[in-house]
Amino acid sequence: MKNFFLYISFFLVTISLCSCGRLHKFNDTITLKRTDKIPYGTYVAYQLLQKEFPHARIETNRYAPAYWQNLTSDSTKQVLIIVTKTFEPSEEDLDYLTGFVQKGNYVFISALQYTRNAVKFFNLRSHKHFNYYGLALGVHGPFNPFDSVAVTLDSSAFEKPLSWQYPGADFANEFSGTDSNFSFHLGYSSANLPNLVAVNSIDGKFFIHSAPFTFTNFFLLYENNRQYFEKLMRLFPDDTKKIVWDEYYLNHYYNQNPQQKQGVLSVILKYENFRWAFWVALLLLSLYLVTEVKRRQRIIPVHAKPKNDSLEFVTTIGELYYEKGDHKNLAKKLTQYFLDYVRNRYKIATSEINDAFAQQLAIKSGKPADDIKQLIDVIHTINLSDSITQKQLMNYYELLEQF
Repeated sequence: MKNFFLYISFFLVTISLCSCGRLHKFNDTITLKRTDKIPYGTYVAYQLLQKEFPHARIETNRYAPAYWQNLTSDSTKQVLIIVTKTFEPSEEDLDYLTGFVQKGNYVFISALQYTRNAVKFFNLRSHKHFNYYGLALGVHGPFNPFDSVAVTLDSSAFEKPLSWQYPGADFANEFSGTDSNFSFHLGYSSANLPNLVAVNSIDGKFFIHSAPFTFTNFFLLYENNRQYFEKLMRLFPDDTKKIVWDEYYLNHYYNQNPQQKQGVLSVILKYENFRWAFWVALLLLSLYLVTEVKRRQRIIPVHAKPKNDSLEFVTTIGELYYEKGDHKNLAKKLTQYFLDYVRNRYKIATSEINDAFAQQLAIKSGKPADDIKQLIDVIHTINLSDSITQKQLMNYYELLEQF
């Protein structure tokens, strides 16, 4: 067993040295997940929701609209925020979303690509088209630190400032065509094409957004870009009761790609350090099983815990003195027990019970000097008395218990 722990310690030190020797690389994987603190996760956006809506409940949803557990079409002033790479709703999903909005609720969808069902339903046309499986993998063009992507908001709907940019991935799209009969533009890309469209639906609204990078940590933490997020949140009522961050379409989209059905082991083997750690740990575990599988000693039998008979004896003697009414004798026994405790615990001589003894006991025990003096006075009173009452005995016992 000692050898096994030695192997493990050597393994951990080796892995640590290998990891320290590597330079940190910019993680440009685009996940859009609310739990990811990498540049292209959405951790910051999710955390800002509670600050923007301090009186609203912030929840998450992982189910299709037909199986919602924390959203209902019977209530109003609810907001559903969908941030995903590809918005791929079924016709049933769109029916549920429409019913939800018509009851006075809001749905904000930010996606790089909208599938045929969504484009047809909202009567939109996307300007760019992307590789379906490439989006699932978070693949985009090479990261260029000198690149710059900008977004603007419509001056008729928002107050200044109206323009923001960041030097990150151009993970955005535009709408080349919208239906002005029931939708209107609220935001634009750097090419002055709409990327934020509001669609009215009786008492509520759909907001269709094509720049999900604006919800990423990289964008929001760059200069004053947080203002863009704050202005988008002003599209919802101040008295919003509930905001639900949707994870269904992000995870559902991954599940559509058979190459993305990866387990925990696939994630571990994906990175070189973790891969080496896994195989070395597996090798060490195999060596341990081969060399240490046989026990080197017999199983130690279980023994009952020793019984403290002396405590029962002391209790019996104390009860005997108490029932007999010999309070003075019992008090002397208590004094002897107390002095024996002081000698063993604090290493103080008890031959003379005087002021010096009281001062030394107060210092070593940390008890108040007045309490120690009161206890010593009671001991002297008992020693000088021919007999004591039951009440005096009980008071003496309480002082000892407090000490």
